[in-house]
Amino acid sequence: MNAERPKDASLDDCEHVLERVYEFLDNEVDEATGDAIRHHLSMCEPCLERFDVEEAVKSLVHRRCGGDVAPSHLRAKIVSQLIVIRKTL
Repeated sequence: MNAERPKDASLDDCEHVLERVYEFLDNEVDEATGDAIRHHLSMCEPCLERFDVEEAVKSLVHRRCGGDVAPSHLRAKIVSQLIVIRKTL
């Protein structure tokens, strides 16, 4: 698929949105930030595609892991590693 970033979406905007995607999916952002992320996703197909993948992964993990809750230190370690990985993609 040949998705192009809209002319008014900077790489910084995209990076910011993708860094906050899990907070957004978990409803851990304030209303203004959520609105800004939703607006960016509605305008930027590449970010929307990445968001859809992240949402699918989160949903799959939730279905397969049931009610298991990861210890906070493990969650923090995984989130930091995901941030590093996303920056290399």
